[in-house]
Amino acid sequence: MPGDGRNVFSLEEIGNLAADGGQPAETLMNVVALIAKRFRTDVCSAYLLEPDRANLVLAATVGLRRECIGKLRMAVNEGLTGLVAELVRPVSVNQVKTHPRFKYFRDSGEDAYQSFLGVPLIDRGVLQGVLVVQTVEARVFSEDEIRMLTEAATQVAPIVSEARALDRFIAPLQERLWTLARNLWWSWDHNSSSLFLDLDPARWNELNHNPVSLLSELPLAKLETRAAELMLHSRVNYAYRRMLEYLEADRTCGTRAFCALIR
Repeated sequence: MPGDGRNVFSLEEIGNLAADGGQPAETLMNVVALIAKRFRTDVCSAYLLEPDRANLVLAATVGLRRECIGKLRMAVNEGLTGLVAELVRPVSVNQVKTHPRFKYFRDSGEDAYQSFLGVPLIDRGVLQGVLVVQTVEARVFSEDEIRMLTEAATQVAPIVSEARALDRFIAPLQERLWTLARNLWWSWDHNSSSLFLDLDPARWNELNHNPVSLLSELPLAKLETRAAELMLHSRVNYAYRRMLEYLEADRTCGTRAFCALIR
């Protein structure tokens, strides 16, 4: 295990994590590889929160199957990794199959791993995802080990957050629709509101025109299929760009100068 210093990694090690050429996927792989080596675990994985903040996606791993990266998803109310995100605190289990929140993800290749330690990845007070280590042999993680992995997560969280923003671990269509849904601008922009209507007209009316509820019910695969059928990608990009332009404009009802004019 690492030493007893406050920082688990040196500044040089942190600086070397960023991949040459700024490839976020490679940077995240560097993060999990370094942690797996330093903490002597068989697995280290980074899961990132999706835009709905209700689901996690596997973004990098050493030990699990690489082909699951970007595909393995779970709700925050699923499994031990979801429990870490739900509680926003470390979760340590020495025999995972005995825990009530254990959930087996067949395609991940985690059959052999018995012990689990997960800690939240938090950058500037905002949860970005979950960092998980696993071992083949049953292992009771000590309080010092839990503390040190938490400190390691704190050190790498800004790098993970930047990689999360730069790469497409999260589908851009999904990300932009959630951004639109969370800003009331959609309610007075016909182009934006029509996007949600077209995704599922019947459900849109049943949900009283609530885009957050609608998107929460649509799995990524179904969302992508529906968008492809209706050729929505360009419309989503257009609405997203117009919303950003509106938010950045000097003369909107959210600016002090404009409010002074309409008093």
